[in-house]
Amino acid sequence: MIEFVAYLAAQERTADLAWSALPNAPVQPESEHGRLRGRATAVRLRISVVLRRLADRIEPAPGCREPAVARF
Repeated sequence: MIEFVAYLAAQERTADLAWSALPNAPVQPESEHGRLRGRATAVRLRISVVLRRLADRIEPAPGCREPAVARF
């Protein structure tokens, strides 16, 4: 039953996105959830870079003389 409800919700969201792409569609402001999701993605990216740098300092990759530096 949950899969069917998720299917219907996804179908409705897809239809909304398709209708919003039409030339005469009204402009809708981005939701608060969308803004928070963007911030969360940026935070996750920064945390992953920090963890990668920490892991490279603790145990460098085999065959490397120096630790590889993760770039942001």
